[in-house]
Amino acid sequence: MDRPRSLTAAALAATALAVAACGSIPATAGPGAVGPSPGASSAVSPSPGPSAQPAIAESCSPSALTISLDRSAAGAAAGSSYVPLEFANVSASPCTLPSYPSVTFASGAAGPTIGPAAVQQDPAAAQTVVLAPGQVAHSWLQIVAAANYPPASCDPVTAQGLLVSLKGGMQASFVADTVPACAQPPTGSAILSVFPVQAGQAQRGTVP
Repeated sequence: MDRPRSLTAAALAATALAVAACGSIPATAGPGAVGPSPGASSAVSPSPGPSAQPAIAESCSPSALTISLDRSAAGAAAGSSYVPLEFANVSASPCTLPSYPSVTFASGAAGPTIGPAAVQQDPAAAQTVVLAPGQVAHSWLQIVAAANYPPASCDPVTAQGLLVSLKGGMQASFVADTVPACAQPPTGSAILSVFPVQAGQAQRGTVP
């Protein structure tokens, strides 16, 4: 009768050792206790904070720019002259130029304009350009010689310069330069064309 009692004591001692080795045993949840739902993680995910948005430069205003014609880079081909319209940021802040400026011949700073606005060319290359203070950009102009058209279908006149606008409703800038133009160019013809704005200064020999 001593052997079974010894075996029982030994089994109890082994159980106690196993419990001590494994640490404490979690308490059984009582009635009404709610455990985590299946698949739920015990870690609390932080709520997403506000993401930093890159600053967007405002549109260039006329007062932020010096606009001029760079005759040193001008070229000519097939009855047309090509001259870059240059934009220099003279402000203390970066600003954004549109893909195309609006350009028309004019009789003076107060107008009136002469003929239709320049036709936009090469739309595949259109892009906006951000100008940092002190930086320059350019847009090529193609001016077809008015002498290429019969006077009766052109109504030739000498423009005193160009009116350049960068955004609808914004005051246009006047760039003085005498240019032969057509007051009434023939239907379907584009005596004045404008190409997309490009960063940097125009280089002679790189006409579009």
